[in-house]
Amino acid sequence: MLLKQAGSGLVEVLVSLLVIAIGILGMAGVHSQTLQYNQSSYLQSQATFLASDMLDRIEANQALAKSTSNYQVGLTEQQFSQCQQSDYPASCEVGSCEPQALAVYDIQQWKFQLACQLPGSYGSIAFTDSGDTRIYTIRLSFPSMGDRVPVGDVVLRGTL
Repeated sequence: MLLKQAGSGLVEVLVSLLVIAIGILGMAGVHSQTLQYNQSSYLQSQATFLASDMLDRIEANQALAKSTSNYQVGLTEQQFSQCQQSDYPASCEVGSCEPQALAVYDIQQWKFQLACQLPGSYGSIAFTDSGDTRIYTIRLSFPSMGDRVPVGDVVLRGTL
């Protein structure tokens, strides 16, 4: 006795297409998450680089940084709203600068780089004295990133 199985091949093909489609949708979701984590890692490394750069600038002007509060700035002070070439601080690029002017220039350069490389972020520099050592704390804060992976704050400390 011979039974006809008309259409069974079509059902198998449709079921296999459904399984493949679910797999592709799952991979697309994983890819989306990977891109978000990649962006978060990029922002984290940029923030670490900028914080290290500012600490290097402070160490280069160590005599002034140890004796005054010229290298202290709040999160929202001296902010650049956008990264425009016309706002680029270039006061100490030609010739020599006095240490006080160099401190102002360093902070302006740093805040400008924050606006260009990490839009929407804020940076602060504070210090505490402990005996003859001064401990600088550089903090970068990021705004809410919606449903993306949050970066959080980056904090770097250095002693002079």
